[in-house]
Amino acid sequence: MYEKILVPMDGSPFSEAALPLALELSRRTGAELHLTTVIEGVTEYAFEGWGPAAEKAATEHLEGVVGRIESLTTGTVSYSVRHGIAAEELANEVRESKVDIVVMSSHGRGGMARLWLGSVADRFSRTTDVPVLLVRPDEDAEPVTDFGHDFETLLVPLDGSELSEKALRHATDFGELFDSAYHLTRVASYPIDISSPYLPQTVELNQEIVDEAKKAASAYLEEHAERMRKRGLRVTTSVVVDAQAGHGIVREAEAVGAEVIAMATHGHTGVKRFVLGSATDKVIRGSHVPVLLHRPRED
Repeated sequence: MYEKILVPMDGSPFSEAALPLALELSRRTGAELHLTTVIEGVTEYAFEGWGPAAEKAATEHLEGVVGRIESLTTGTVSYSVRHGIAAEELANEVRESKVDIVVMSSHGRGGMARLWLGSVADRFSRTTDVPVLLVRPDEDAEPVTDFGHDFETLLVPLDGSELSEKALRHATDFGELFDSAYHLTRVASYPIDISSPYLPQTVELNQEIVDEAKKAASAYLEEHAERMRKRGLRVTTSVVVDAQAGHGIVREAEAVGAEVIAMATHGHTGVKRFVLGSATDKVIRGSHVPVLLHRPRED
């Protein structure tokens, strides 16, 4: 399934929080683990020797990480140092090295300065066509020493779009590596502007709309769940009522004890936009479990 896993690093303990999951994937698939860092340019006022010094420091750091982890996986471990705009260089690395999945922290800080990984994770995950597994480490994260990990339950939000269903197929492949159970969920939004709240029939009308939406969503989820069950997979479903899709997804993940949320980075675009488009950011920022993002190619 995976032959090469990319782990972007910025020299901080935050970026190392992605290593346990990357190593677990490498152990289960035999995939090569490739670490990379990007040295971005500095202003003309920077001292002349900054570039070589930065490359030397980055190389030494990556060599140290490789030395700590190379015995913990059956695959090979390599590294590279790139120069340029971080998001662009990561995309170049994915393309040139034929990377199958990227595992990265969703932010990073080191010393007094914010390092590049924080702002890059968001931009990069929106543009790459390979899956991205985002980890959100704690603010007081220390260098990682525990490399064991497993996923017992994957929560997969669906919004009725073809793109979200493509992400489901990838999430299923990912989960099979861990013999995971799957929980499919869909958010039924509570109507907030269909009529005046002062009209006595509004509450009743709103409830009717919600009930119909829940019924349709339940049938939709069960259709997909049944197909998965026929393949021998363990699948449960739920419909969540929430005014905000992202909040509903995070709340349901906590309720079912999901250890990873797997979702598309967007649904249909244009006027008829589906809920996952606006929900992804809220899920990434609100969830404390890893988020597996898949941005399928639009044909």
